[in-house]
Amino acid sequence: MSSSKNYKVPEQFESLFKIVSSPRFLNKEGLGGEIPFFIHSFPIEKQAEVYANIQSLIKRMTNNNIEIYEVNLYTLAIEILKKEDIFEQIISQEEKLPKQRLLRVLSGPLNIDTVVVPEIHRRLLDKSAKMIFLTGIDTVFPIIRSHTILNNLQTLVGDIPLVMFFPGTYNNQSLTLFNKLKDDNYYRAHNLNEYKV
Repeated sequence: MSSSKNYKVPEQFESLFKIVSSPRFLNKEGLGGEIPFFIHSFPIEKQAEVYANIQSLIKRMTNNNIEIYEVNLYTLAIEILKKEDIFEQIISQEEKLPKQRLLRVLSGPLNIDTVVVPEIHRRLLDKSAKMIFLTGIDTVFPIIRSHTILNNLQTLVGDIPLVMFFPGTYNNQSLTLFNKLKDDNYYRAHNLNEYKV
């Protein structure tokens, strides 16, 4: 869904609630053996409203005894850098370093395979989540790219439904961040904007 005018946040989230709390969705029916990864795309102009509604949706689901684990990639990245005791150093160097150099500096401590995905997996072990919400895609780009995180998460989260909130468009083949940057092809996720209960 690319048009900001057509995307009405309250209606979208009412529809999302009906979808993600439905037995069909929770029981992963009708996926034809595919992994239960879903993408809900939204216009970047609606980001603040969407993020507020994600929190309301999590509360609503919890009230219905459906535990959601939210992975906010931005928060997670900051927590990892703080744990490694390099957050302050990165902040102080951020303005001085050329962007490409900064990306290289961050690519080690925020490596998807060896750091980010194992950390998500470790945190999931402590939860009894029935579903994962993946947020913060826009704020960690280009350090963490959406198709990379999805490709790496599929072996770890297994059969827990995962919903990625994506600022841009997903046409069932490729992800276009902010409707401008083609992130890469990703064919394995189901388009939640087209999902019918």
